[in-house]
Amino acid sequence: MIRGDSKEYELLEKWTKDFNCEGYYSCEIGVREGLGSKIIMDNVKNNYMHIGVDPYGNLNYQHYDNGPSYTADYTDEMRDTMLNDFKDYRNAGKFHLANMTDKAFMQSVTYYNNTFSFVHFDGPHMTKEVLTEAIWFANRSAPHTRFVFDDHHTFSMDTIAYALTAFNFKTIEVGTNKICLERKI
Repeated sequence: MIRGDSKEYELLEKWTKDFNCEGYYSCEIGVREGLGSKIIMDNVKNNYMHIGVDPYGNLNYQHYDNGPSYTADYTDEMRDTMLNDFKDYRNAGKFHLANMTDKAFMQSVTYYNNTFSFVHFDGPHMTKEVLTEAIWFANRSAPHTRFVFDDHHTFSMDTIAYALTAFNFKTIEVGTNKICLERKI
């Protein structure tokens, strides 16, 4: 059974249900056990491929703006279980794991020229990290793109939403834990 570690997966399902990716990529930063990625892959249409970004390996880092560094339980065994659970998606060419940090992903020439139409931000929860990710993806977003941020109350979502207005993103719905912004140009 593929599990998640957050709330409001019903909103993620609502925002992905029959969303047309128009042949572009979807992505999730922070895959963990894979529920968010599974919901995205099961619901979006016309998706070129879904990329999951997660370093696993029990890294020690600062998770929140006002908190200490600590090691979360993102083991390599968790990664291996997720990859096994996603075997059918991988064999069908629907899922690719970028087993690296978000910073390494954004610096990789492999992903630099990809265009994304749906992104779920569920990795680092520090404002500067989420803002960096959001701007990187906004520069590579399709004309009709949705961004979903998890645990938006743990960082300065107002700052991020304001910055994304420069890329024509508008907030379309806010939940307790998740928020969805959409770009229309």
